[in-house]
This record gives sequence, C-alpha cells and structure tokens, in this order.
Amino acid sequence: MAEIETKKGLQALSESALHRGMKAVVASELTRKGYEVIEEPLWPPNRFVFWEAYRPDLLGLVNTDVKEEYALVECETKPRTTRLLTKNIWRVELQSKIDRQPRLRRILVVPRGKLGALDPKLRRFCEIWVADKADILKIPMCLPS
Repeated sequence: MAEIETKKGLQALSESALHRGMKAVVASELTRKGYEVIEEPLWPPNRFVFWEAYRPDLLGLVNTDVKEEYALVECETKPRTTRLLTKNIWRVELQSKIDRQPRLRRILVVPRGKLGALDPKLRRFCEIWVADKADILKIPMCLPS
C-alpha cells in the first residue's frame, strides 16, 4: 500500500482491485511452479540478496538441493517505461555462492491491453507477463544482441 503526503500528514492509498487481482494471478502461478511467495516483503529474504529503498509487489523463492531462484515481481496497472526505469528493481544484487549460482528473475506484470505502452527494450532486463483475471501471457526476457 502506498502513502501520499497531504497538508494533514501521510495518508494511505488503497490498492486497486486490478492491482490486487494481478498479484493474485501471479502469486498463484509462481506457487504452482514451486515458489514460496511473499507479498510486499519488508526486507530481503537472506544475506545473499541485497536491496535498498525497494519493496517488490511479490517475492518468489525456490530453494532446493539443486536450485536456488528468486523472482522479483512488479505489477504495474498503468505502465510507463520512464517510470519503470527509475524503480530500484534494477539495482537489486544477488551474491553468488561457491557451490551454485542462484538465479534472479525480474518479472514485470501489466494488464491486458497495456503492453503497447512499454518500450520493447525492457525485455532485455526482465520478463514481461500480461495478466488478466485468470490467464497470463509470458513474454520471456531476451538477451541483448
């Protein structure tokens, strides 16, 4: 939940139904894929993940004997590339380990009909998921050429 400052002090903004619905669909999908999902975590999950002045909408975690993966999810109901590029999701650091290399996924979720508002170059930095009530179109990250 965001806060705005008014003449009377800080006031909480309620989360829109669209934003809540997008988070629910994505959380369900990540859970189905074996992730533990934490909504708006206040702190990084462990000492191997570092972020500052950031809180993802969802954090997905998979930690098994063979796989360690983190998914940072940002749900944007009114996506704008310029605003997205200022978010701290791009500054999250993941420390490697001697015995395995953890994976960090950045997932940007937008509502159906809003994909055209994004610069296609964003795909170099994150996966883009287009979500509606019960369906997700997943556009994979593409490596820079």
